Amino acid sequence: MSHMMPTRVVLADDHVLVRSGIKALLTSSEIDVVAEAKDGRELLAAVREHRPDIALVDLSMPLLDGFEAIRRIPSMAPETRVIVLSMHHDARYADRAGRLGAWAYLMKDEAPERLIDVIQQVAGGRRLLAAKEAVAERLSSREREVLQLIVEGKKNAEIARVMRRSVHTVRNHRARLMRKLGARNAAELVAVADTQGLIYLTAPGRPT
Repeated sequence: MSHMMPTRVVLADDHVLVRSGIKALLTSSEIDVVAEAKDGRELLAAVREHRPDIALVDLSMPLLDGFEAIRRIPSMAPETRVIVLSMHHDARYADRAGRLGAWAYLMKDEAPERLIDVIQQVAGGRRLLAAKEAVAERLSSREREVLQLIVEGKKNAEIARVMRRSVHTVRNHRARLMRKLGARNAAELVAVADTQGLIYLTAPGRPT
């Protein structure tokens, strides 16, 4: 048999428009949506019945939230891999999902191709969400220092002065921080650092 079986997906989201959009996208990429669910209980029933390769799970669902559903799926259908689809840019959610056994964590505002790519990777056995150690342990003391100064609203040139380092070095630290914390800009960096408890924000006028 040269033709591979299409990846089978159960899609759980409480918004019908979101589901229909995702379903159309997946179907056009030869991914088979075998069932849809509008809440956590329907999701578990669908997973039990269809044993899909992938369960695509929204975190905020009625009747049974996504986290609880994720927790129950592995014992019910060990072959089903969970991918979380979330509106929350929050490292804590991703960490918790990873600890509960999710294989990947995707934002709803990501490009459609990214969703397809992640489904294919996870279906192929690649876990994109490690049950990670705390982010704090991955930051060097120099990176923490830079993070603190970014949180205080300082620009690269000021940070370079305070740390007696070149602006180039500061830029490198900043790029590494963004990568490690999964942030795309300074505001997200601050938000993630805050939620992870990496820094204590005392300054007034902190970014929201």
